[in-house]
Amino acid sequence: MNITLDTYRELEERGVYIHYLPEHYNDGNNLNFSIEFRKQKTQTGWYNDNHEFGDVYDTMYSSLELAEWYLEDPDRIDLINSGYHNPEYIKYKDELKEFLTTVTKF
Repeated sequence: MNITLDTYRELEERGVYIHYLPEHYNDGNNLNFSIEFRKQKTQTGWYNDNHEFGDVYDTMYSSLELAEWYLEDPDRIDLINSGYHNPEYIKYKDELKEFLTTVTKF
């Protein structure tokens, strides 16, 4: 995947916005993020609270990769808040977990 700053513009044109929330500590910083899909009126939970995506650069890159992962199969977006009563939700959560292992640092 070729990710550049233009990727943000391309996502916004598709109604996808990534919200970032920096946290600053005495020993460094953390950058949390959540991805909003405006056309579907839904948003992911917040990621990186435990610094699992790494520093700012790695986190921003991973957030773009995750947004693209969702857009590859729009059904994933619809499943974000569907819950365990939906049989497809468990499959989605397993796929999400598998994908996240490719972009997290631990």
